Amino acid sequence: MSTPDTTKLLLDPRRGAKAMLLSLTCFSGNALLLKDLASHRNVDPWMSLTFRAAVGLVLTIIFFAPAGTLRLRRSFQSWLLASRGVLGALGTAAYYTTIGPLGAGKATLIGNTWAIFAAIMAAFVLHERLGLLKLAGILLALTGLSLLTGLAPGTMAQFGKHEMIALIGAVMAAAVVVVIRQLTRTETSATIFSSQCIYALLLALPLAMGGFGALNTMDVVLLTAAALCASVGQLAMTEGFRFLSVAAGGAFQMTVPLVISLSSIALFAEPFSVAQAIGGVLVLWGSYHTVVGGFSKKV
Repeated sequence: MSTPDTTKLLLDPRRGAKAMLLSLTCFSGNALLLKDLASHRNVDPWMSLTFRAAVGLVLTIIFFAPAGTLRLRRSFQSWLLASRGVLGALGTAAYYTTIGPLGAGKATLIGNTWAIFAAIMAAFVLHERLGLLKLAGILLALTGLSLLTGLAPGTMAQFGKHEMIALIGAVMAAAVVVVIRQLTRTETSATIFSSQCIYALLLALPLAMGGFGALNTMDVVLLTAAALCASVGQLAMTEGFRFLSVAAGGAFQMTVPLVISLSSIALFAEPFSVAQAIGGVLVLWGSYHTVVGGFSKKV
């Protein structure tokens, strides 16, 4: 298989920006639907993950298989694709299982720290620049994370298992972004995305089997809508990273937790203390500087 000219791909920021804008819109809708399913309809997160994986896999087969751009077997033949699938499945499972107990806003803000870990990983694995501005952003975001999760002095007890799961999920998501960046040189977006769908389905379906009988029509409609949002958002993000660096692509994702947090407060009355609100702002501000620091000098 020939390798695309990645230099030319990186010189098309407009195409990457359009894809990223579509992805952040879909991801925001997905998070709000998941919050409603978990908190108001008592739908198990493994059921939500099963629908996401199944719908995503069906969409890729329908739209990409006829064109010959989907190679499902490679998910089991390529160690890099398998790594993307396993890490993506576990990272998504971490997010889905914490969005109910933590709230869509807090879970997304913690998960958003993937940008910090991705920038650090990309510096070592992909040799992308990690300058003083990015380092300052990392420190700022970590300070915000400590306030958001209750790790400030005297509040250690507030950091529970759900916060830890969300943070581990963020690290896995960061690894996925770096792996995707490598895979875009040799694999299609459909093949990359399908790997996560396959492994997520293998993970979630056995755990969700007992809950299908309890679903009503509205549950199925909302689960399908959330899955469609997630699938389109993931495909758009994968396509965006084909034309943007990890830093530039991550910059577009910074608005996702802001939209979700504000929407969660308005729609679900999610509580945020003053310290947590300050922490959330610091996470976003630090993450922003982490992903865009030095980028303007490179393109």
